[in-house]
Amino acid sequence: MLVVYFLITIFLHICLGVYATTVGWIQSPSHGNMQTFVFLGVSNCFSFLFFFSLQVYRVRKYQNKFSRLFIFHYLRGKPKFIWFQAISNAFIWVIANISTVLSFKFASHPSTIQALSLMVPFIIFFFSKLFRVTKTLPRFIFPAFIVSVGGCLMMIFGAAKKAHQENMKGTNNALAILFAVIFDFAISTFFVFQQNICKNYKVPVEALLLLVMQVYAPISLIISFVSKENWKVFKDFGAAEWIALVFLAFGIMCLSRLGQTKMVVAIGAALYSSIQGIRLPATMVSDYVILKADPHWPLQYIGAIIVVISISLFLGYQAYADKKSKFVHFAFDPFTFIYAEEEEFEDEFTLINPVKNAELTYQMETLLSDHEDDDKNNGDKNQFNLKNDFENDFDNNNNNNNNNNNFNKKSESTESTESTESSDSTESSEIKKLDEIEENDRK
Repeated sequence: MLVVYFLITIFLHICLGVYATTVGWIQSPSHGNMQTFVFLGVSNCFSFLFFFSLQVYRVRKYQNKFSRLFIFHYLRGKPKFIWFQAISNAFIWVIANISTVLSFKFASHPSTIQALSLMVPFIIFFFSKLFRVTKTLPRFIFPAFIVSVGGCLMMIFGAAKKAHQENMKGTNNALAILFAVIFDFAISTFFVFQQNICKNYKVPVEALLLLVMQVYAPISLIISFVSKENWKVFKDFGAAEWIALVFLAFGIMCLSRLGQTKMVVAIGAALYSSIQGIRLPATMVSDYVILKADPHWPLQYIGAIIVVISISLFLGYQAYADKKSKFVHFAFDPFTFIYAEEEEFEDEFTLINPVKNAELTYQMETLLSDHEDDDKNNGDKNQFNLKNDFENDFDNNNNNNNNNNNFNKKSESTESTESTESSDSTESSEIKKLDEIEENDRK
């Protein structure tokens, strides 16, 4: 069964590789011509409705308390900076995703942007050290980072030269790289903040997901309407455009996220992370098939191979050979809201999974919340009951003390009577002896 899960995981990574090319294709003037925020508004509204319906089902099944749909329920009583961090994290996610969609739009070869997105694990480790989430950096991070950046530069220069020679319209690789770098830093900050919120302050991951969706979908729609983007583009859509939109909005935004969550549970976050480099060759193949953007230099192939090998070896080594280190092992994926944290046992990882462990999460949160609600709503009653319990305990203690005193007195009285009787008997025996001695003397 592990082989089946492994193959499904590879398929999901390939889909995420094709996602990069499809986003660029559907926004291309010569193909889908769908403007950026129209696409983001439609796909995110659809995704929000999907996950909100799923969450309503879970809440009705396990809790019947709809307040747990929203993150503000879990932030009650938390420090103010956690409120700020949770809300700002949603906007950071918005910035990250808008940046990545724009980078795919302007890139002549989306595979170069995919290669840059694979730098996220390194940046997360650097940010974890910067924000003092971890005390030290993992081994071999600097050599692996330098080699991976070198491979990315080979791909970038090759793509830029081909775009310049063929004069590709609607492309701007410099702008695409800028948006890709913004995405890398924003999504890394998001992951570090998410770990702090979900791990240290016990906020469920699915609640944070819904907060992100609640912020992301309206912002996309507002920007689209303010910038007066063309919403009539759907009238000109053919079968290919509709298939691409359904693939992106439903296949990637919804099913892919759930599928990845299941696969991380099935094969582990370590194996899942170590094979995500396969997205890059998947993007390169889809670039050639969909956009007809074949690599120009052999250095692009060499750069892609370097990036895939360095990322896979680094993540694989950190996941398996260096388990004794105290690093938080993420499922490095900008499309998946899950992470794994190290447990007390050095060789085991516990997955925080909103799908498989929803029952446990909801039961625990229900117990804690019900306890808080009882304390808040029935405070006077609880105090009265505590007072009665205290008085009853006090009376019982007094009764026990009285009974003990009476028993002690009774035992003392019995002991005194017994002692007097014994003393009387000894006196009578002595008198008898004296009388016998006197009688013997007379005789």
